[in-house]
Amino acid sequence: MAKIAFLSFYSGAVERGVENFVFELTKRLKSKHQITIFQAGQKILNTDIRTYQTGFFASAPKSSGSLLSKLYLDWHSIRILIFTVLSLPKIIKGKYQVIIPVNGGWQTVIIRLFSKLTVSKMIISGHAGIGADDAWNIFFRPDIFVALTSSQYKWAKKIAPEIQIAHIPNGVDLAKFNPSVKAKKISLKKPIVICVSALVPYKRIDLTIKAIAKTKNLSLLILGNGQLSGLLDTLGKRLLKKRYLRLNPTYEQIPSYYRSANVFTLVSKTEAFGISYLEAMACNLPVVATNDASREEIIGNAGILTDPTNQNQYAKDLTIASQTNYRNIPYDQSLKFSWNKITQSYSEIIKQLTK
Repeated sequence: MAKIAFLSFYSGAVERGVENFVFELTKRLKSKHQITIFQAGQKILNTDIRTYQTGFFASAPKSSGSLLSKLYLDWHSIRILIFTVLSLPKIIKGKYQVIIPVNGGWQTVIIRLFSKLTVSKMIISGHAGIGADDAWNIFFRPDIFVALTSSQYKWAKKIAPEIQIAHIPNGVDLAKFNPSVKAKKISLKKPIVICVSALVPYKRIDLTIKAIAKTKNLSLLILGNGQLSGLLDTLGKRLLKKRYLRLNPTYEQIPSYYRSANVFTLVSKTEAFGISYLEAMACNLPVVATNDASREEIIGNAGILTDPTNQNQYAKDLTIASQTNYRNIPYDQSLKFSWNKITQSYSEIIKQLTK
């Protein structure tokens, strides 16, 4: 049994991909390991896992491409820096063998320096994806860097061949997300396209609204909230009128909304992985997503890869997906990403580091 600390600033405050990763993984690792979650959010999600609420309350982050954010000097990055420093006394007292920081930036630097001075090992899971943020994480030489896709694995190997890199994708809770979930009754006319996402610029939800507007009869259901909520609602109601609906349900309610739809779409510009793709496929929805190597690996034959900047093509692909009988292909694709399989892979690298 290993003592493992997760540092997840936004856990207990928001329910995004990274926070769900922490929740699902710790829920399954706790049977064989002693787990502690350090978070700034006030809500305790895993009630049978030791959780420390450290520092100040974490509100949902805003997407920013400013120079300060690129240098990790924006308020978002500074808050994570303060949170990590405040967590150190309990981390030192806990004598953890493995530390898994998930927020990057200064958190990676602090935990790397700390682990070098102690017996701790650091695992970084590449939730930022190919690009500057995970290049920063790799630069500080984690004991193991976990690539979420094959393309990210090849990229990481190329820029840092000397460090150990594992390929472990994200997962989906197949007991929660599956075709037998009862569909939620909603006011939209079918066929319904659903998009589950934080409403931030790089997710490009505006392209989805504009593409749906070019179709004759598709409706759009958006689940999520964020800095662009008002702008997207204005655009959606203007272009789609009664064919548009946005809700912000709890994470526990989301499976029933997936089951009320016919197609899932998310055409973000970049996506390290995209757990919502797995959730949708587990509910047996075909997926229309941006055409790149990572999403091709995740989605396989369970949907259509498109160029969302070509509005006519995107609209056509959404229509085709809504009219195609995919049988159980989406659900079968999701079975490759069971959290139980993913947890076993993490257990193996933890065992390797602590033996």
